[in-house]
Amino acid sequence: MFLYNLGIHLFKLGLQLASPFNPKAKLWLEGRRNWQVNLRKKVEVLKLENAIWFHCASLGEFEQGRPVIEKIKKENPQQKIVLTFFSPSGYEIQKNYPFADLVTYLPHDTTSNSKAFLAILKPKLAIFVKYEFWLNYLFELERKEIPAFLISTVIKKHQSFFKWYGGNFRRALKTYKTVYTQDVHSIKLLRVLKVGTGVLAGDTRFDRVLQICSSPKQIEEIEDFAKDSFVIIAGSSWQKDEDYLIESYVQLKEKHPRLKLIIAPHEIDKKNIDRLKNLLYKNQLPFHLFSDNPPAYTDSILVVNAIGFLSSIYQYGTVAFIGGGFTNGIHNILEPTVYGLPVLFGPNYKKFNEAFEVIDLNAGFVVNDANELTKQLSTLIEDKKVLSESSRLAKNYVLKNSGATHKIVEDLKSYLLS
Repeated sequence: MFLYNLGIHLFKLGLQLASPFNPKAKLWLEGRRNWQVNLRKKVEVLKLENAIWFHCASLGEFEQGRPVIEKIKKENPQQKIVLTFFSPSGYEIQKNYPFADLVTYLPHDTTSNSKAFLAILKPKLAIFVKYEFWLNYLFELERKEIPAFLISTVIKKHQSFFKWYGGNFRRALKTYKTVYTQDVHSIKLLRVLKVGTGVLAGDTRFDRVLQICSSPKQIEEIEDFAKDSFVIIAGSSWQKDEDYLIESYVQLKEKHPRLKLIIAPHEIDKKNIDRLKNLLYKNQLPFHLFSDNPPAYTDSILVVNAIGFLSSIYQYGTVAFIGGGFTNGIHNILEPTVYGLPVLFGPNYKKFNEAFEVIDLNAGFVVNDANELTKQLSTLIEDKKVLSESSRLAKNYVLKNSGATHKIVEDLKSYLLS
């Protein structure tokens, strides 16, 4: 534990040194300033003792925990919920989340902080999402006999549990009353680690995207833009994705005039949007910016330079090109597949089980460059049977894998009612 605790302190020191130059580091530190005083006041005013404590690293993990939070709150309206985040990117977007009675940062994981946090909050149970293994918090929860659960997790052979230095992480994994996994392989690896508390529940993200799909935002301008067209939606795209996509689009547009393109970049700061605009200008492609909010989108390309819309915009698409496959890894492929969109993405998808599964189903397609992208899009544009079958398989894939939220909440009922 010495090296782990040293690492936590060095991490905080690094943030302090970076904070004058890094806005996220500054938010991380400011959000935790005077946390004990602030938490004690809020627990007293909001009567938060005996709450259920959910912890998510960031926004992606929150989207996995969200269906469980909302189902618990809807079935038990009086139950208090406390939601903590590690990252500013999660907290800043969800700090006013209506299904939590309190949203706050998790104090950094020291022995003293974990003891103080739990002594003030006194939660009835703790639920961590996916990859959260804060050792001091987990050991303090165990010491205080507060049941802890891990949901929507994936256990992989490269993780710390299987390393020579992973003894404390293996011990922390065993503190969870139940480890709810996304897949069977994780259950097998838990057995290798001699952890007998694994339960196959599935991935709650399937339930989340179905929830979004049941009541998406209606955007009439985009609905009109997409009408009677073959619409490619590039979701969370990076520069390399966009370079290939524009090259492919230019070739395809000549042959298929009904083709339209919606680009929702992963980064929407001015610098990145200006870069994308220059790429479109260079290729002599007229476009609209979503923020311009014109009476109608008359050009064939729309750039979405706003957050919070992509998951609903997918409803207006025909196929989706998911960003990240040429950089650090693909982004969410479930958001488009729930609407029946076949998905295309670059070769960096190895960390994502769902990518392998949609590929096996012929609902997902890997492309390595602009030529392969053009070829695959041509098939989907020109062969209606291939498009229809891929669309059907994509939607069924999500439906068949839903239900994890119900399994988890049902399993937790004895703890929820205590």
